[in-house]
Parts: sequence; structure tokens; C-alpha cells
Amino acid sequence: MSCVSIVTLGCKANQFESAAMERMLREQGYQIVPFEQGAELVIVNTCTVTSATDAQSRKLVRRARRLNGQCRIVVTGCYAQIQPQQIAELPGVMYVIGNSEKQDLIDILCQEGPQVQVGDIASQQQCPDLKIASFSEHSRAFVQIQSGCNAFCSYCIIPYARGRSRSVNTSAVVDQVNQLVAAGYREVVLTGIHIGNYGQDLTPQCTLTDLLNALLTQTDGCRIRLGSIEPQEVNEALIDCVQHSSRICPHFHIPLQSGCDDVLQQMNRHYSIRQFHDTVELLCQKIPRVSIGIDVISGFPGETEAQHRQTCEFISSLPVHYLHVFPFSARPGTPAATMPDQIPGDIAKQRAAELRVLAEEKASQYREQFIGRLVDVVLESRTKNNQWQGTSAEYLTVLVAGEQGAAGELVSVEIVGASQNFLVGTLS
Repeated sequence: MSCVSIVTLGCKANQFESAAMERMLREQGYQIVPFEQGAELVIVNTCTVTSATDAQSRKLVRRARRLNGQCRIVVTGCYAQIQPQQIAELPGVMYVIGNSEKQDLIDILCQEGPQVQVGDIASQQQCPDLKIASFSEHSRAFVQIQSGCNAFCSYCIIPYARGRSRSVNTSAVVDQVNQLVAAGYREVVLTGIHIGNYGQDLTPQCTLTDLLNALLTQTDGCRIRLGSIEPQEVNEALIDCVQHSSRICPHFHIPLQSGCDDVLQQMNRHYSIRQFHDTVELLCQKIPRVSIGIDVISGFPGETEAQHRQTCEFISSLPVHYLHVFPFSARPGTPAATMPDQIPGDIAKQRAAELRVLAEEKASQYREQFIGRLVDVVLESRTKNNQWQGTSAEYLTVLVAGEQGAAGELVSVEIVGASQNFLVGTLS
């Protein structure tokens, strides 16, 4: 029996697709082993959102060769889609396959085809046919509802790596969720690249809210979490759906990117900071204890110190739970890569550090309001101190004392304390 390891960088969509490839490999008799074991076959599922993730991908290929000099390496994912020839030159790479070709992994392994098999993803009309039966080492499962993006933000390479927005049929999503519930999962995360655009390419057209309503009526036994969604797509119908369902997690991850309208315009983001503020305000009015996370880019070309300060002040005014902060990374082929007034990397990193200090303050303020309250937690794993670690509906990490419980179980926890990074509770 051949042994294989899959190592994944990047977003939840990539993690779902790695789980789908793992399922294919298991069905063909492959044994899945940890990367450090030095497998005979290594699948590297890459990300290209920044130059740092490109470098990580190359490092993983070289490391796989050090662990097993005879291993066969298949590189896929967004970096493979954008720079296939660059990856093909790395020693030990047997195949470079694109994002759409992930569904053909077994055929590619069984045939002696060309080293680079990366198709024109912009021409793809349908979402890849990928399914999972389990999610290794996870108690929460990801379900892909959509792939691709039509937004073309000026800094982002992902539309070129993922193609246009394509949705999975609602019935197929419902079937996938029911299979995962039957396998014991008590939380599913709806993932994609641009999930707020869900259903616009289907016939008849539908919306993300329509999908949620279908899941609420045709599935049971799990809570549902939304992946990242654009601010202009957080509409009243979606908010009302979340507000009136105990099964949908009160958690929204909404990319902000900048707290300055001039910078947002240069980014090709289609909203103002006033509109963003109003969306957050409406969420807080409609959904008590709602958890709101945001993405922010520091050091975008032309961003002045005053504009950076404006972003910090704007975020300070928002009742957000957490921030994901990214120093700007110029991606060749995007408009922002050739914009004038590129910000030196050290300044972008300094601004990012300031935003991360603000992020810690926001996270601490949000966690403290849960002390003395009950939260629903999916138990995930045991810590070194023999506590359960899990995730609340509000996307908070919770440590739970006691021997009771099992991985994957959904439990009610009374919060008795808060630290810098997590809540502490006991089973209620």
C-alpha cells in the first residue's frame, strides 16, 4: 500500500479540497500519513495570496525531498495555477496541476501525462465536482458551496487563480451536509471564494439566504457557520435569517481592508466606510453578542500615514471581535502591483503591528462580556493540560475542564474566565 501525505496552505476552500483529494486517495487504497513521516507521494496544496505563501510552498517542496529523497511530489492550488512553470522547475516535482484538475487527481496519477496540467480556469463554467466524507483531525467540517470570484479587487490575484464565480447546486450542498451530519459532525462551515455571490450563476438563480433556508429545512443535527462574506452582500434578508435561527452561528467575517474611502476606491472595493459602519451597526442591533471579524491590509500603495491613522480610528469605533491583518504584498499581474507610491515593506509591517495591537484589545473586550454566560461549544481536542479545547458559536476558543465529553460533541459551557487568547469554562 502506497503512503501519501497532503499538506495544505491557505484558505478554508483549500482545506476542503485537500479533504476531497484525501477521500479520493483513500478510496484507491492509499494510506494517509503525516508529512513528517516522509511519504512516497506528497501533495502540496498551495496558496498565492502573498509572496510569503509562495515562498512557503517552495519550502514545503524542498522539505518533502529532504524527508524522502525518492518521493513523488504533486503541487496544486493557487500558486500552481498562477506560476506552474516556476514550480515545475523545482527538483522532485512530478506533476503541477491546476485548481480545476484537483478533481482528476487519480486519473493524473495513473497516467503518464505531461508534467504541467493546468487548464484555463477562466473558461470554467462549473464548480469542481469534489465531495468529502470526513475532515481529518477536525471536529468541524467545511463544505464548499462556491468557487471563483468576480470582484477583481486591484490587489488580489485570486480571481486569476480561481476563475469566475461558480456555485454548487443547492441539492448537492444539502446532500453533502446530511452526509457529514450522519458521520457525526455537529458544525459545518460554508466555504468558497465569494460566497455572497452564491447562486447567481445557477438556473434558476438563488441567493445565499435561499441556500441557508434550504439547509435549515432539509438538514438537522448541526449548526451552520458562514465563511467570509463581502460587506455589501450582508443584506437584511441574510441578517434576518441568522437572527431567527438558533442553528446559524452568530458570526460574520467581513473584509474591510481599509478605513479610508480613498484607499477603498484604489482597491476597487465597492462600498464606503459609512456603509460598512451601518452594516456592522445593523448586525449588532439585530443579533445580540454577534461576533464580527474583519480583514485589513496595511501599506497599500499610496496609503499615507494620515490614512493609516484614519483606519485605526475607524476600527477602534467598530464593535468587532477580531482582525486579520496583512501587510500589502504586490502580486504580479494585478493593478496594485504597478501602482505608484509603493509603501516600503518595513513601514507596511510597522503599520500591521499597530493594527495587531488594536486587534488584541478588541478581542479581549469581546471575550470579557461572556464571563458568567452559557455558550455552545463544539469540542475538538485535548490540550496538554488534559482540558477540552473547542469553538463556540461566536468563533471563540474555549477551554473546558473535566473528563466528560467527546471530540465533535456539541455541549453547553458556562464561562468562568477569560485570558488573552481564549475563554475558560465548565460543562453546564
